[in-house]
Amino acid sequence: MKKILVASHGYLADGIKSSVGILTGNQDLITAVNAYVDESDYTPRIQEFIDSVAPEDDAVIFTDIYGGSVFQKVALLEPEKKGIVHVTGVNLAAVIEALIRTDPLTPEVMDEIVSGASALMQRVKPVSELAAADEDSSSDDGFFE
Repeated sequence: MKKILVASHGYLADGIKSSVGILTGNQDLITAVNAYVDESDYTPRIQEFIDSVAPEDDAVIFTDIYGGSVFQKVALLEPEKKGIVHVTGVNLAAVIEALIRTDPLTPEVMDEIVSGASALMQRVKPVSELAAADEDSSSDDGFFE
């Protein structure tokens, strides 16, 4: 079974889960942990997720910021001991890709997913800049090409 946990400062985790639901309908495979939204300790929810992962499960934990407090709490829980891959710097593309991949979510597969998802993050050029680039025949930087 595939299991994905998204843990973030604030409600980013809920937002990613909601977006995944809208785009794929598979939000039930995602556990969202929103840290620091109230006075409760979120660590037990992460530990509960880790404890729920069986040896035959494909599991990933996504955190929001490398080195941040949520990242540190997850790292200290050592999810890799249960075969869980921890990825930080979460984005929607990475979560969806992990969800829809049919091959096992090994560290190597997650490296591929991270690479692909990070390549999708770009500055969007203004239309006027794209028009100027079209006039220069040596440039093919436009979007929708």
